[in-house]
Amino acid sequence: MRTIIEIGGQDSKLILLEHNEEDPYRATIKDFAMNELCAAGTGAFLDEQACRLGICIEDFAAMALEAGAPAHIAGRCAVFAKTDMIHLQQKGTPMPDILLGVAYSLARNYLSNLVRGRTLDPVISFQGGTASNLALKKAFGDLLHFNNANLIVPEHFNTMGAYGAALLAHEKVLLRMSGH
Repeated sequence: MRTIIEIGGQDSKLILLEHNEEDPYRATIKDFAMNELCAAGTGAFLDEQACRLGICIEDFAAMALEAGAPAHIAGRCAVFAKTDMIHLQQKGTPMPDILLGVAYSLARNYLSNLVRGRTLDPVISFQGGTASNLALKKAFGDLLHFNNANLIVPEHFNTMGAYGAALLAHEKVLLRMSGH
């Protein structure tokens, strides 16, 4: 794995890794990007839009995956997304199409703000709390032209960052104890 897409409730990150030839279990960060002030590219955006539509976030993905086609929704700003969603509801757009449109808008926002023309090599690890949303995984897969084998959600997707930090802290303690 050389690419990590991590989207949590409050932030989103892109991490590009370079493998260590001497130790296949180690990698160094080659490039890193993180969203800035706006929550439009995070799980908070999904929560906010689901709430606006009166949908429980736990039901979001299942409903969205029933869509015929994703509705177009602006993803750069929650205010613009709200305007688009109200207009779509007034036009009678089916709720699953709107929900899938929200997932696609978040994925497009992420790709335009964090990826910015970088090449994402498969296999990509999709992690953070939003990785449990299969509609968002579908949106990323479609927009990146990746299949399920190239965009994976690890078993412990929601705690991978904490796990990595714990491993680094443990390694530093061991180095300190050994006198290095």
